Amino acid sequence: MALSFVDIPLELLPIILDSVVRPQHLAFLCLVNKSFNEFAIQRLYRRVYIYAWHTKAKSKVVLLFQTLSNCPRLAHYVSRLEIRAFPKALSSSSYSDLLDLCTRGIRNCVNLRTCAWTRDGSLGSTILLALQQCPQLKELEINGKDSGYYDPNILAQFSKLSRISLIMPSAQVIEVLPSWISATGPTLRNLTMICQTSSLITDALLESIAPSMTELDQLFIIGCPKVTHRGIGEIVSTNRNGLTGIGLERLSPAFDMTSFNSICKERSAFRRLISITLAVHIETPFQTWTTDVTELLSTAPLEILQIYATTPTAKVVIADEFWKTIVTMHGSRLKRFSIDRMTISIGALRDICSRCSVLEELFVVTTRHNLDDVTRCFAAARNLRAIHVNFYREVNETEERSMMKDALRIVRQCPATVTQIGCDTRVWHVRRDVRMNDKTELYTVPTLTSYENPDIPEQFLVARGA
Repeated sequence: MALSFVDIPLELLPIILDSVVRPQHLAFLCLVNKSFNEFAIQRLYRRVYIYAWHTKAKSKVVLLFQTLSNCPRLAHYVSRLEIRAFPKALSSSSYSDLLDLCTRGIRNCVNLRTCAWTRDGSLGSTILLALQQCPQLKELEINGKDSGYYDPNILAQFSKLSRISLIMPSAQVIEVLPSWISATGPTLRNLTMICQTSSLITDALLESIAPSMTELDQLFIIGCPKVTHRGIGEIVSTNRNGLTGIGLERLSPAFDMTSFNSICKERSAFRRLISITLAVHIETPFQTWTTDVTELLSTAPLEILQIYATTPTAKVVIADEFWKTIVTMHGSRLKRFSIDRMTISIGALRDICSRCSVLEELFVVTTRHNLDDVTRCFAAARNLRAIHVNFYREVNETEERSMMKDALRIVRQCPATVTQIGCDTRVWHVRRDVRMNDKTELYTVPTLTSYENPDIPEQFLVARGA
């Protein structure tokens, strides 16, 4: 007798549910029967996120925290909480009531490990104090612009964090940072500071916190034009085990890669480095810079390389010899190759695709009239999963050109391993539909469907303001 779907062995349910990414689908599965509910509801609440572009996002914040405050059983399942939208156009009393609701909901999240609260002006002292009572909290991402909404001194009381991410930190938060890093330094493994063009984060600040970050694994500094090789070099020098990931983006034009290379070589600082993101200024002497970067990465077990120009222009051209050397040194390990806001030749791209044998993600910039040549290069990368192509704007380009047609044009010539494709500001999931021809032979046809993964595509995460 044939079994129905609800009769499948219970031990298979977790494996099946791990493939379900949309919360709506998990919610439907919760309604199948008691067994499905037991497994699906845990996954539904394990990661809770609200982004600004979600429909009725601000109303959902209220509904979410009503649930978390009134249903402790459901709140216990929450491991990751991301609040990236928040209603602010409220009366004083309504706003106070909402913060109280949020506080009560957070206190019920006793298994919370990761919290992101990034909406400007939405984070209050009561919320920070509630988060401090979450015994499992290890990762905190916040908007650092306190603006009187919260007391920055509370931050120094988070003493067991493994990851801190600060967005647009104010002078008051920066003032507290040394004591905060000192308190959580023994457990801190990842520090991220993201600014637009802040002059508050300086070499002196980084030098002051470096002695407390000897166990750091990953460092990402973005949009800090007062930071040079001196401050980053101090963090690298005091690090005991060597960084596994680093991102240096839109720092001071005075950042001297030659000096930084010397510091890193002396300490063998990149002996464990897996991932690096570098931004290059258009004024940079590229020949010297590429030589220094090549030497900087010579001993790294590199898997992820991301390089982009701070100003989008076709004038930034890095010689093919640099890419060839990088591929020769790291091609057997590189899984992600990202080149943005700068030109790469077809020959260099073909070399990357053909010699990076485990390459899974590739992000490049090209012109539309080169698209066929670029796509033929992609076909040589047999393990690609994700591709993103940004196009230079061209004088005769029509605005009506369909990005989806461009994406399909690429996918049809790519290996069947590709499951994600992006063009400029759009990203799609690639589905393979099975068809049958006149000879009853089966074949697949790639089609594009909406991107459903809750994670923001990597290429949209990097802050690349001019």
